[in-house]
Amino acid sequence: MSLIDDILRASARRLEARKAARPLAQVKDAARTAPRAALSFGAALQARTFSVIAEIKKRSPSAGDMDSANVETALSTYNAHAAVAAISILTDEDYFSGCSADLSDARARTDKPLLRKDFIVDEYQVWEARAHGADAILLMAGLHVSDPGRIKFLFELATTLGMDVLFELGMAGDSSIEDQTQIIPREALVWGVNSRRFQTSRLQVHARLGRLMGKDLSIEAQAHQELRQYVPPDKVAVAESGIHVPADVHTLAKMGYRAALIGTAFLKKGAAVSQVVGAFAAEIDGMAAPPR
Repeated sequence: MSLIDDILRASARRLEARKAARPLAQVKDAARTAPRAALSFGAALQARTFSVIAEIKKRSPSAGDMDSANVETALSTYNAHAAVAAISILTDEDYFSGCSADLSDARARTDKPLLRKDFIVDEYQVWEARAHGADAILLMAGLHVSDPGRIKFLFELATTLGMDVLFELGMAGDSSIEDQTQIIPREALVWGVNSRRFQTSRLQVHARLGRLMGKDLSIEAQAHQELRQYVPPDKVAVAESGIHVPADVHTLAKMGYRAALIGTAFLKKGAAVSQVVGAFAAEIDGMAAPPR
């Protein structure tokens, strides 16, 4: 059984408990009056040549606990930099130590668009995201390949509620990247590429060589370059995973990415989030303004 299977089982248990505690009708009522950002998630990403979706999470299965001081001060730091176009809030409880209340807290403290990042498979989670102030949700294409109608329904529901969707091509599930691209609605604007553990032959070989050298090369620049081709040219391409240093944003921009979702590099132990985000922002601010 894979880690993603374990996460999905735990997420399903949490979801059923929340449904029992707060019926969908109540969540819908809250969603209809929930505050939102002045600028939509998609519009915010298109406003600059390149920007960051900065993440707030307390831990991750791969990196362990984040620096608690960084997590506590992250939002104020993100608010201070125009290069941060939107903020991602991880709400999974068991593996990332988040919760829906983290969204509400962030909504009260920022005017920037908020992305709910979670393992979303049910309409309750979409309504819940809006009820807590989210402006966008993440949908992992790999979780829906066996039921394309479900991802279409969730996308249409999010759109009806005035939210954008970040569709992620990535490691969730056993499907190929080609299968995942086929189920993403054509009208979807924002496509993310999670460069970890794709089932493509060249990347598998590259990853194997990396492990022999003691490095996880599958999440470095070659993976982003390899996978960029799967995002249609008229979409907003977002690079996820493997962004470590400010110079990486130039590499990604040259590949045609418009944004990078960054969490661990900002929040991990060893450096203050204000310093790291400031360095990334300075790099991005030096890029040319988008053509009119």
